[in-house]
Amino acid sequence: MKKIVFLLLMTIPVFYGYSQRSKENNAVFYFKDYNTNKDTASLRKAKEYIDLASEHVDTKDKASVQVLKGQIYLAIYEANKRAEEEKLMSIADPNKRTFASLQNTPTGELKIAHQAFVKGKELDVKGNYTAEVKALTNIGIYFDNTGRANFNGKKYPEALAAFESAYEISGSKDTTVLYFCATSAEMAKDYDKAKKYYQKMIETKQGQGNTYASLVTVYKMAGDTVGAMEVLKKGRAAFPNDINLVISETNYFLEIKKSREALSNLNIAIEAKPTDHNLYLVRGNIYDNLANPKDDKGNDLEKPKDYAENLKLAEADYKKAIELKPDYFDALYNLGVLYNNQGVVLNKLADKITDNKKYTAANEKATEQFKNAMPVLERALELHPNEKNTMIALKQIYARLQLLDKLKAINEKLKN
Repeated sequence: MKKIVFLLLMTIPVFYGYSQRSKENNAVFYFKDYNTNKDTASLRKAKEYIDLASEHVDTKDKASVQVLKGQIYLAIYEANKRAEEEKLMSIADPNKRTFASLQNTPTGELKIAHQAFVKGKELDVKGNYTAEVKALTNIGIYFDNTGRANFNGKKYPEALAAFESAYEISGSKDTTVLYFCATSAEMAKDYDKAKKYYQKMIETKQGQGNTYASLVTVYKMAGDTVGAMEVLKKGRAAFPNDINLVISETNYFLEIKKSREALSNLNIAIEAKPTDHNLYLVRGNIYDNLANPKDDKGNDLEKPKDYAENLKLAEADYKKAIELKPDYFDALYNLGVLYNNQGVVLNKLADKITDNKKYTAANEKATEQFKNAMPVLERALELHPNEKNTMIALKQIYARLQLLDKLKAINEKLKN
């Protein structure tokens, strides 16, 4: 009797191990049937058996089981993606349809497939499944395409997750995917990850000054101005002539009201980009502010000694911006207000003159500036018909110049 018990005890694990191997065999059988007939019921059965085989202690560490699991889960993802495409056949543009299907198809199975292939590769010490493991490349492409589809659809957190998976599969070698990881993180407002990926781009010498400028922006958006300046200093040291870093530093100087430092940088920027209308607007605005300084509460301060010189420089820059971009509202508005403010200053000076002849001459100079301002502001209003500040400035000019019809019309417009 003891021998019979001994034999029974020995046969139980042998039979049980065979049972687990049969699950792998069943998974192989159903997966082959699916590949032949495209019957999704067979794919579901293949998944059922491979899940059992890949989780059991006797078979989970077999390379064949993990590789097969990767193949089955990849097939499930692809089947789901095809089903989504079929639902979207009403979308005529095939590219839009593909992007929509990528956005709608869950990537959970794709992640499991990736993990299984990685584990299978580790277990395959003899290299029996090298060809099958190459499917990792396809998984990386799927994640990359999913990231791009979500990025284009402004689904930035989803894009980031997909690009991170693609970057992991690439072995951190794909510089394009790294860039998308950084930009997706920035757009998703995941600033810690954005910092991490932009820093990796810097370490791999990708993007040069642009990358430093982007990292500066991320630090600022995260509210870390100290960190932003540290990055900016490093960037300027590494790329002293990079225009993006010059502009980034200029913006910083503007924020902390260091006008002279900002002007120095703008001169460098304009020399590098002489047709950039925005640069002339910004420089013109600095000269304008230098000519018309205000205190922290916005009250006018005494005019500086170089008031007239700064006005001319501001006027020249505003005009150059308009020359480069004739429909540039901001430059038109600023130029119009510049003329109007000059008229106000001259009008106040005229009011202090008691000699009639001198008063008339001074008043005419003020009127000339109001007349200069009027057509510029009217052009600005044509571009932005409902811009209230422009209408208020024109109302004051029309009143000063006694243009009653225009004054009535602008008053009606302001009411509406």
